[in-house]
Amino acid sequence: MKVNYKTLLILFLISFSSEQFTDLDFLKTDDTQIKNNYGKGNCVYLRGTNIGNLFVQESWMSSTDAKDQKTIISVLEERFGKNGKNSLIQHYENSYLSTEDFDKFKELGMSVVRVPFTYMNFYEKNGNSWELKENCYDKLDWIIEECSKRGIYVILDLHGAFGSQNGQDHSGEVIDNIQDVTFYNNDNLKELTLNLWKEIANRYKNNPAVAGYDTLNEPGEKAGNTKSYHWDYYDRIYKAIRSVDKNHIIIFESCWGAGDLPSPDKYGWENIMYEFHHYVWNAQQSVDSQKQAANNLVESLKVFKVPIYIGEFTFFELEDAWSYVLNLFNINGYHYTSWSYKSNNMGTWGIYNQKGTEKVDIYNNDLNEIIRKWGVTNIGTGKESKNGMVYNKMKENLPGTVYFLREPLENKKYFTLKALNNNKYISADEYGQGQLRANRDGTGTWEHFYMYKNSDGTVAIQSRANNKFLCSIFDNWDGKNPIIPRSNQIEDWEKYNVEYISNNIITLKTKTNGKYVKNEDTWVRAVGDSVDDSTKFEIKYLES
Repeated sequence: MKVNYKTLLILFLISFSSEQFTDLDFLKTDDTQIKNNYGKGNCVYLRGTNIGNLFVQESWMSSTDAKDQKTIISVLEERFGKNGKNSLIQHYENSYLSTEDFDKFKELGMSVVRVPFTYMNFYEKNGNSWELKENCYDKLDWIIEECSKRGIYVILDLHGAFGSQNGQDHSGEVIDNIQDVTFYNNDNLKELTLNLWKEIANRYKNNPAVAGYDTLNEPGEKAGNTKSYHWDYYDRIYKAIRSVDKNHIIIFESCWGAGDLPSPDKYGWENIMYEFHHYVWNAQQSVDSQKQAANNLVESLKVFKVPIYIGEFTFFELEDAWSYVLNLFNINGYHYTSWSYKSNNMGTWGIYNQKGTEKVDIYNNDLNEIIRKWGVTNIGTGKESKNGMVYNKMKENLPGTVYFLREPLENKKYFTLKALNNNKYISADEYGQGQLRANRDGTGTWEHFYMYKNSDGTVAIQSRANNKFLCSIFDNWDGKNPIIPRSNQIEDWEKYNVEYISNNIITLKTKTNGKYVKNEDTWVRAVGDSVDDSTKFEIKYLES
């Protein structure tokens, strides 16, 4: 027998190839929700973390003892030349993040990561002019590609504009006095930043893995509130991005409260998301105060008819606050990213805590010492430990990576199910966070489902509320066997046999233990042993 090794190699590569987002997964807003297929598909909830410290280091949580990123870059260039500086920065970035980290994002159930960067990642000074750096997109392209393979979106976050929009260390440039933060009065700095966003938007305008553009991080001077002149500049960024990219979501930060952002109608903004950061500094020891602050925030944001995104947050050492507030964000359909993925600060700032605490002294460490301290053995993947409480609370609440759309949505037929024994529609209540219930008189997104045919003759049912598959749960529920839309992939617990009683009346039987899906006092559970009205459902297909 002659073996065709070329064919075997092709088959081997295909078997290990990864899926990636396609145009069907491109996100746009629809009223207060985000949906794939350019806003016409399923709801997608963007929840994950920030990759802080990768592109812009903050000394309190990084492996460098310098006041800001600008100082790091300038001192390294003065000591080792431009090429030496660039090589060291690249060494740091390559050590800090690896493909294993993306597997951790997926294992945690993240659907998005927010990537903070500054203008310094893209431009450097050449005499009196700014020039785009060679290979400046390489690392960002890699992050987006690795996320896309795993069903994880990316939010591109401009943490530091030219000259610094806020004068804080996280912008990459510390400015000591608030009166010296002149960004909004400096036409040159503002124009450079507009051109940066046009450059980035033009690069990624057709990339479905990019969820959106986070235009300016914490834009108020020295953590101050935003006002009309900030909004006016937002409008200029909006128009600059829209001049090259008509489709991506644009994100505007209030940073702190509802009163710090205008109604979108004021400027005619469309396909936007509003972002808020949530740090209750004066309640680090009080669970009740953390809960009340979150309740107040949620109530205040109801005035906006756009998707709401909590771009940064922590609840300090308060486990009950983590549980309560994350659940509150989930049931209100919020999108969120914690600060941050990893940190060498041993509090609750990182989902992972770095074990290595050696910091680079940019002024005195020699080249080999900097290379060692910025190496994989000190800051790299695997050189950190899970921050147990934060890790567990995030994993409990995250939605899971996104299930790739397989076919054009216009060919799909969503359907509703009505229980015969109480004439109520089945609902994936609370944006799909809870158990299925037959308790609705009318239908909307929460009551819409789509059926996939499996190769073994069973079906899997996807909820439109959260884009997840219905899972019949048979462990640790005292025999109640609830059905919850929680799964990102189809395994046995997500498989059902359909039996047609008549043209539009069906029953569903679980593959795992042969139980019929049954409506008991509005709770839809896999507990039926035989067919009666409680296990019969009327199926009605929708036009769109």
